[in-house]
Amino acid sequence: MMNITPYTRMDTLTQEQWDFANQCFEELVSGLTDRIMKTLLDLRGHGMGSQVDRLEHCLQTATRAFRDGADEEMVVCALLHDIG
Repeated sequence: MMNITPYTRMDTLTQEQWDFANQCFEELVSGLTDRIMKTLLDLRGHGMGSQVDRLEHCLQTATRAFRDGADEEMVVCALLHDIG
C-alpha cells in the first residue's frame, strides 16, 4: 500500500512530511540513469524501414547537435528524443 502525505501547500508540511517526501524522491531518482540507459539501448534493432536503427538515429542526432555547438541540455534532449 502506498503512503501518501496529503497537503495542498508545501509551506505547511511538517518535518515528518518533508522527510517522507524526500524519501519518496530519493527512491524515484535512485537508478534513474540506469533506467534511461536501458530505455535508450532498447531502441537498438528498431529500424522502422530505415538504414539505421532508432538507437543509431538518436546517437547521430545528438552528435550533430554537439558538433553544431548546442549546449549540454540540447545534446541530451537530442539523444533522448525518441525514447518515448
